[in-house]
Amino acid sequence: MSSRFQLHFLVAVIAALLVRSCSSFATPRKGGGFVGGGGGGGGGASSSASAKSKKSTLPPPPPIAADDEVAEQVARQLFGVCSHLQNPELYTPSWAHTSVPDDAAGGILVANTDIARGDIVTFYPVHSLGLRGSGNNSSNKKKKKTKKGRRRSDYLIYDSARDGVFGSKRRTTKCCIDFPALTDRKELRGQSLFLDANSERELVPGWMGHICEQGAKDSNNSNCAAIPLQGVAPLCMVVATRDIAQGETLVRDGTSNEGAAILRGRVTESGNIALTKYASEITELASYTNMAYPKDDNEEDDERSSRNNAEVAEETVQTFKKINLQYPGIQAFHRDPDIICVDHFLTEEECDRIIAKCKPHMANCVTKDPMTGVVGPDPRRTSTEAMLPQAEAPALVSKLVKLLDCREDELEILQVLRYEEGQEFKAHTDGFDDPTTAAGFENSGRLVTLFAYLSNVRTGGHTEFMELGFSVAPKKGSAVIHFPASEQLQEDKRTAHRSTPAGVDEKWILATWVWQHSRTDTRYAEERLQKLSEEII
Repeated sequence: MSSRFQLHFLVAVIAALLVRSCSSFATPRKGGGFVGGGGGGGGGASSSASAKSKKSTLPPPPPIAADDEVAEQVARQLFGVCSHLQNPELYTPSWAHTSVPDDAAGGILVANTDIARGDIVTFYPVHSLGLRGSGNNSSNKKKKKTKKGRRRSDYLIYDSARDGVFGSKRRTTKCCIDFPALTDRKELRGQSLFLDANSERELVPGWMGHICEQGAKDSNNSNCAAIPLQGVAPLCMVVATRDIAQGETLVRDGTSNEGAAILRGRVTESGNIALTKYASEITELASYTNMAYPKDDNEEDDERSSRNNAEVAEETVQTFKKINLQYPGIQAFHRDPDIICVDHFLTEEECDRIIAKCKPHMANCVTKDPMTGVVGPDPRRTSTEAMLPQAEAPALVSKLVKLLDCREDELEILQVLRYEEGQEFKAHTDGFDDPTTAAGFENSGRLVTLFAYLSNVRTGGHTEFMELGFSVAPKKGSAVIHFPASEQLQEDKRTAHRSTPAGVDEKWILATWVWQHSRTDTRYAEERLQKLSEEII
């Protein structure tokens, strides 16, 4: 299922979930345990500890606070939302394949690719969700029951069909995350949340924070930290606190789950990087968790207005080419518009061989004037280029087709570009408004841009997306993807970018574009391209 269809389908599933009846609360059963009525994701609810009946010694129960039932209902619905988010058929986060369990090392989590500081490594799974009242936070004290057998603290929601009895004995420091004072929602004021994971459950990509190796407190061997997301409770991200090499064991900061540290407002610099880098995805997740809260009249009016506006906008909605989001090393730099990076798309050897093949054939770059249609030198672009025939680089073409989910004849001729010291490509976009005829394609348009860095550059040579406020530094072997126009052939001017002047090092890149239709103009046929060398890459 495509990621864009997933999101629309997920909203519908969650909306359907939340309109179901959620009026059944925890009720006592024989033996003193508690089983609840399945609100929010079809799971049961259980107190985290059972208490023996002592009617002769207990004082009369205090009255139930007016907002207790609302808090419990919100908690159940939050659990239901989280259950659906953890279904890979409904939602696949961009970090789903950043880390994987290493079976040879006992199933501990390792980096599946090189990870930069501030990258989200994974999320904590939510296999149970607890609501703890403010009156009693000690697990050693006996919990007082209120009417109807309900407790004022440690109200636990879980999926009894999958996990059986999810009691307090299963909770450990390693698998439990507390959220004290991490929400200002009036429905949960005075209550705190905690989530728990069942280590026996089947692992879900992107939700494996509970199998991170936990570092010793006050030690320096950790490389990531669990950081609860304020405003998106109970979701908790695990973030790289330093650069992590592929294959390295992920070791979680032993102090990052300490309640006191969270209460002090402890937010690491790495967490701030993640919040900025994944702002769009986190906002999207917040829109789902917000669905668990009851709406007041003003919110319902706003929602109706938004729905009406969405129906009008649907007639002119723009969609973008889908690529293979399961490709190894893929990660999102930016959302809406999507800017995607693939680490190690090319090996160092492939980069060196491409440069060696093309270097003797470099010539001044030319572009097509959009007004006159004349092809010639462009003063905005001072680099040199060579055309790389697909037949001389079949392994590269295979990678491109697999990553970009396209056919070979939908790829523009592969270009290898060299920027020497001071050379640049001034601000430009790669797309066209409406169908165009160029580069061998007729009445078509560019849908995807890919450029791969073939060399490292110590200074300069960055690719800067001016409208989006960030730039990408050249990293040998990595590829960057963006979408210059929609499938409706409307140019996305937000993807305007430029290549800043190269420093003392030469900057080499490989570039190509996916078009909406096949390349049909025989003047641009692959067999007409100059043969560069006998070597096949």
